[in-house]
Amino acid sequence: MKALERFALRVPLAPPFTADLQAYAAALARVCGIARFGRARAGDLCFCDRLPVDGAASVDATVFILCTEALAPALSSICPAATLLIVEQPRRVFIALASMLHQANRFEVTDLIPRPFGTHASASIGSQTIVHPETRIEADVQLGTNCVVHRGVWIKQGARIDDGTVLGCNGINAFASGDGSVVPFPHLAGLIVGAGARIGANAVVVGGVLTSTEIGDGSIIGNLCNIGHGVVLGNRVWISVGSCVGGHSTLGDHVTVGMASAIRDNVSIGEGAQIGMGSVVVKDVAAQRSVFGNPARVVPPIAAGPVR
Repeated sequence: MKALERFALRVPLAPPFTADLQAYAAALARVCGIARFGRARAGDLCFCDRLPVDGAASVDATVFILCTEALAPALSSICPAATLLIVEQPRRVFIALASMLHQANRFEVTDLIPRPFGTHASASIGSQTIVHPETRIEADVQLGTNCVVHRGVWIKQGARIDDGTVLGCNGINAFASGDGSVVPFPHLAGLIVGAGARIGANAVVVGGVLTSTEIGDGSIIGNLCNIGHGVVLGNRVWISVGSCVGGHSTLGDHVTVGMASAIRDNVSIGEGAQIGMGSVVVKDVAAQRSVFGNPARVVPPIAAGPVR
């Protein structure tokens, strides 16, 4: 399981609130941050619109949970000391509040990124590269020309980012609510690039929504790749040119991905698995397995990429 992650409020919540939340003004005044349900800590606001299959591990007692009336009895038994804020559409209400606060710059950068922010004196920053002040760039990092490093990015020691790459930007996401409207979920989380990792030219690595995107130590991402929000790459993963990894997918250590492959969102690729070039992965792949094709199917071992 990923580390707990929260987003502290710069100032307390205060009216006016939407009609859904007006009755809970006193409770909301005690909220000090927001987080994903299951990873919330004391004082955090989260939402729950379905019961988790693995219970409510890591939910502190004194959290604030937006939920439906139907879920309230079960949540009361799971988290008896939590404050339940009952609304018709918890996810939509949460998104609306988070979006408003995000637009007003009311959130701190994710607490996964150490302070202070800044760029180490030994880091090399190419011409025309833009680095947001609320980032952390460690020793011996190399950033090429015309890169963009958005707020909430942590690039660890010795990583190399080639020309034209964008780190920590927003991705495309949307939530279709019960009334038929579609609303975007704000990207509150960040991006962590591991020590010694390399990201090729003109790649895009999106920041997270409520959980940060993570690139493991020593991993290599080729030119023109796109890595979606909340993706977790293990250590020494190798992804060849022109590949795409959908949001919230997980690739274990030493996974190799051949050129121009596509991995759908919310897929788990086990340690040491190999994806043949041009494959379309639509379901989980077990550790040490090789897959190839569209859709990708298990095949005899593939010698893809360097020995990692």
